[in-house]
Amino acid sequence: MGEEKLSSLRLLLVVQLSQNFRSGVISPILSLFIRRQGLTITQIGLLGTAGMLGWLFFEPLSGVVADRVRKKYMIVFAIISSTIVYAAYPFAGGIWQFALLAFSMSSVLSAFAISVKAMTAELLPVKERGKTYGRYLSVISMGGMIAPFLGGFLAATVGYTIPFCVSVGIGIVGLTAVLMMKHDPRPVVEEPKVEDTSGTNRLMTGPFIGILAVRMLFMFNLLFHEHFLPIYLNESPNFRASEADIGAYMGVARITSALSQAFLGSLIDRVGSRRVVASSVGLIGFSYLGMAYLGGMPFVYALGAFQGVFQEAADMGMMMHLMGIMPEGRTGMVMGIYFESENIGGMAASPLLGIVYDGFGPVSSVLSVAAILVFNAALSVFLVKERRSSKIG
Repeated sequence: MGEEKLSSLRLLLVVQLSQNFRSGVISPILSLFIRRQGLTITQIGLLGTAGMLGWLFFEPLSGVVADRVRKKYMIVFAIISSTIVYAAYPFAGGIWQFALLAFSMSSVLSAFAISVKAMTAELLPVKERGKTYGRYLSVISMGGMIAPFLGGFLAATVGYTIPFCVSVGIGIVGLTAVLMMKHDPRPVVEEPKVEDTSGTNRLMTGPFIGILAVRMLFMFNLLFHEHFLPIYLNESPNFRASEADIGAYMGVARITSALSQAFLGSLIDRVGSRRVVASSVGLIGFSYLGMAYLGGMPFVYALGAFQGVFQEAADMGMMMHLMGIMPEGRTGMVMGIYFESENIGGMAASPLLGIVYDGFGPVSSVLSVAAILVFNAALSVFLVKERRSSKIG
């Protein structure tokens, strides 16, 4: 790897480290903050839909733009814009204001997510990619390990405004790092198209469509974990978790996630993505069964440690599989379509989980997520497949 690429990869790591920290500070308290403004669970589910609309509309566009403009400029725009949105949250009070903020945040972060992932795929070495990517993610996760503890503690002791202020300040660190990056090549002018007889540059292949379907269903887990689980832990008589307790649970999950990433990257290199994705998604599903029927915060912390490892395994396995099957020169478009599958899944998951939670009870929503994840694990066995390389001549 050239010195310029190596330096840029390190700075990109700092950018993601700071972004992970600022989102981690907010993650355990955002839904509780919104809940305290008088919104119902169904309304909070609709806010999740508003957030997914931003991703739905702008991620495909960001994917196309990322292959045609400098990704560095997209990251700068996203960091500045998201900082403004974080600063506005403490002043919101009604469902329409929160919906506008959720839509705005996801809209600007779509530019961040696409450009950062595309640039990461460009900068990572091909040899032992899983091992390098695992170590890379381990360092990024350091920003998220202490952040939920800090966010929960600050909300419980000094109120909900300070965590948002902390997130605003951390954004400046990421902005400084991205401005120092040197690797940001100008977009290449497209050559006249030549028919690809080998099929290596085809985009909508069977393996690609398969990973899109698996990722789509996995969004039920991610949306539940982000929007509904903190409320469930706070209001369930089996837990009665405080903001600090929820922050500790999420912090434990991030710690075990960070500690496992280097190992998981090497494991994927050895056994392949399909086994890792199928087993981890299934085990997360079964873990929710314990949360539905057992109680006590010690159990929640232990479950957080377990889920942290396997949620990371699922995420990393899917992303490594995607990097292995994407055609060259189309990283932005591939990432845009991949994240669009998340948007479609999230658009369905958020309102459905809210309706189930309010209409059939909190335990029913937990069991629903568990069932969907177990089904998705079985589905991934058949859908997560490597691209077949064609031999010419």
